[in-house]
Amino acid sequence: MDWLQILGISVAAGVCTALGAIMLFVKKRWDNGSLAVFLGLASGVMVAVVLFDMLPSALVFGGWVKTGIGVLSGLVLLALCDRQLFDRSAARNSLAALGYMIMLGIAMHDLPEGMAIALGSEMKARTGMVIALGIGIHNIPEGMAIAAPLLMAGVKQLRLLGQILLVGLITPLGTVIGFLAVALLPRLLPFLLGLSSGIMIYLVLFQLWPQARTKDRRTRWWGFWLGMLIILAATYI
Repeated sequence: MDWLQILGISVAAGVCTALGAIMLFVKKRWDNGSLAVFLGLASGVMVAVVLFDMLPSALVFGGWVKTGIGVLSGLVLLALCDRQLFDRSAARNSLAALGYMIMLGIAMHDLPEGMAIALGSEMKARTGMVIALGIGIHNIPEGMAIAAPLLMAGVKQLRLLGQILLVGLITPLGTVIGFLAVALLPRLLPFLLGLSSGIMIYLVLFQLWPQARTKDRRTRWWGFWLGMLIILAATYI
């Protein structure tokens, strides 16, 4: 699978953000149990990719030090994004301001997520694909999170869809940056793999799993184990 195909998969993962908004246009209210399954599934896919692909490969290529620094950097990067963007959004009273701050925060997250797709594909094409799968799944509720306050604020659906599609393009942009980083600085691959692992660990621990818990504590586990099984099956079959 060449880089153009991986880039196409990354575009599809980014477009899933718009898919979440479209689903909200069609059906304005979603059952909490269904949302918990979505979030749990994305969590399971990401945890399995980190445990069975990203971290083992990073350790083989570069050892504990480079990998550990990369993981820590990924955790810190996403923590800073949350602190600077999402904390500020909570202080805004306007629904429109809240929606656009959420949109900005998700765009900031999409860039390193796109890099993770490129870095995963450097090990195996399948790894890049399953990372894109996990990111695409979790982009669906992210699209809902952007759309909900903006729709309530009176933003027109067509305008909102165009804005969310632009946000979705950040993911393939990150993939291009990831490919360039590997081509120009191949010795940084273990660090970059650790960085991507840290990003996905943060997303699971501090966003996806807590959000799933608020929706439904029981059905989130169904999605989580399903996601784990999907990746295990793809790895060993």
